[in-house]
Amino acid sequence: MPTIEKARLRLLTAQREQFMVRLGRRSRPGQRIDGFVVGVGRKWVLLAQTMDGGFFDGYAAVRLREISRVRPDRSFEQQFARTRPEWPPGLPSGRPLPDLDTTSSMLESFLAPGVLFSIERDKKYDAVWIGVPNELARRHLYLWEVRPDATWHDAPQGYSRRSITVVRIGDHYLEGLAAIAGPAPSAEFTHRKDSRTKVERTHWLGSSER
Repeated sequence: MPTIEKARLRLLTAQREQFMVRLGRRSRPGQRIDGFVVGVGRKWVLLAQTMDGGFFDGYAAVRLREISRVRPDRSFEQQFARTRPEWPPGLPSGRPLPDLDTTSSMLESFLAPGVLFSIERDKKYDAVWIGVPNELARRHLYLWEVRPDATWHDAPQGYSRRSITVVRIGDHYLEGLAAIAGPAPSAEFTHRKDSRTKVERTHWLGSSER
């Protein structure tokens, strides 16, 4: 397994040379994330994600410590991706340059009010949490979650920011779910440095050197 710095250097090379990478994962060894690097920070990397066949499929921000290996793609998919209208991959439409140096700054600049996104966490079981951002507190990110049947939960739920390993926006699954679910109960996305009480908790293609 490469060190974080070695992985970061390989990702910077992939960004500079615009080749597709396949990222192995520490928390989910049987899974990988494929795509083109559009931004690298001190703690996170941003990929223009690809799906089977080389089709572009939204964006994934991946925590560097989650990466177990960085390998170049040697299949036809890289060549096919270069024929797609999205080539060359850039930043999400209408979004500012994400700040990938800290988790707080990444979440604040990458997520948008009322827009569905998903998170994965460093847990043993395979799960995805999907919703719209509700609040970014000192230690937790609160989501107003939506169920697989496209119905909304009754209240936001908070998750430790340190446990988040992957954040995705704009992929085909999220777009389909958003179309059926409709607007969230609240599109407000607030930021504050203080954390809630324990009871409440239950309830780029930019510069690569930031």
